[in-house]
Amino acid sequence: MKVQMGGKRRKKFFMRSSILILILLIILALLVSAIGTNSDENISTTNTRKVISAEKNKLATKIPKDKNGNIFMEQNKLYKKYTVNISSANKDVSYEENGKSLVISVDKGVQLTLNSQISDSNSKDLYITATNGKKNLVISKEYKDNNFVNINEGKDNNQVIILISKVKKPLTHKAVLNPGHGGTDSGTVFGSLQEKNITLRIVKLMISNLEYNGVQVVLTRDKDEGQALADIADFANKNKPDIFMSVHINSMTKNPNEYAGIGAYYYDENGYQTEARKKLANIVLKNTTLKDGWKNDGVLRAKYKVIRLSKAPSVLVEAGYLTNVNDRTRLQDDKIIGNLANNLAQAIVEFVH
Repeated sequence: MKVQMGGKRRKKFFMRSSILILILLIILALLVSAIGTNSDENISTTNTRKVISAEKNKLATKIPKDKNGNIFMEQNKLYKKYTVNISSANKDVSYEENGKSLVISVDKGVQLTLNSQISDSNSKDLYITATNGKKNLVISKEYKDNNFVNINEGKDNNQVIILISKVKKPLTHKAVLNPGHGGTDSGTVFGSLQEKNITLRIVKLMISNLEYNGVQVVLTRDKDEGQALADIADFANKNKPDIFMSVHINSMTKNPNEYAGIGAYYYDENGYQTEARKKLANIVLKNTTLKDGWKNDGVLRAKYKVIRLSKAPSVLVEAGYLTNVNDRTRLQDDKIIGNLANNLAQAIVEFVH
C-alpha cells in the first residue's frame, strides 16, 4: 500500500535533507583541508619552514650575491662552514643561538654579501634581519647542538667563522690547548710584544679548524690569567684528551738573529709514549714549516713540566723566536699567524685521525 506524502510534509522533508547534505559537505571540506595541511607539514623541512617564516617577516631579506662578497662557505661531511670577513673598524660583533638558528649581529652599516661561489641550495639557509639598530645574519641550524661561532679579531679585519653541524655528533676526538704564560707571567717580551698575548691569539685561531675536523677543543685559559704549571697538567689530565699541546714563543739573548724557527719538544718519562710523542712532534714540524719561511728548529726532548706530567700524547711548541727579526715580523703578520694556527691544527687532526 502506498502512503502518499502531503505537500507540507514533502517540503519539510526536502528542507531537512538539504540541510543535512550541506552539513555533511562542510564536514568533508574541513577534513580535506586538515589532511592537506598535515601533508604539507610532513613534506616541509625544518629549514624551509624557517625560511618561509622569515620571508613573511617584513624585516627579513634575502642576501645579495657578488663575486666580491664577504660571506664564504665550504663544507665537509661534518660541518657547513661560513666565513664572514668584516672590516676591523666594526668591532661590535656579537652572536646568540636559539633552537632554530645562529644569529650574528653587526653594525647596521656593515656590508653583508654572499660570495658568488655559494650555491643557491646553500644560500637558502641564510637571511638578514634588522633589530635595534643592528643588522643580523641569521643561519638556520640542522641540529640543536654542536654548532659554533668563533670571532677572530685582526688588525686588518675581523673574521667570523660559523660552523653548522651536518650530523648529530660531529666531535669524535678532544684536544686540550695551553696558551703559554699569562697574567703576571708575560713570558718573552720584546717592546710591546708579549709572549702571553701571541700564544693566546694563536690558540684561539686554531679552534675553528679543529672543530671543523671533528676535534673538540678545551683551553686551559681563554683570557689573560696566570696558571701554575702543575695545575695546567692536572686540568689537561682531568679532561682526558686525545692530545695535549702547549704553545710558546722562544727567545735567545745571545746572538739573537742566529736562532730562528719552530721547535717541537716532547718528553717520555721512563719511555712513556715515546713513539707517539716523537711522532706528534714530527707531525707538528712537518706541517708548520711548509710555508711562510719558517725554519725547522728540530724535534727535541726536554723535561718541561706540562708535558712531563701529561698523561695524553703531548707536545710543547716553540712557535718562532721573538728575539729574531724575521720571526718577530712573522709573528706580527695576521696572515702568517693565521697560517701557523691552521697548520698547528692540521697537525693535531693528522695525529688523531
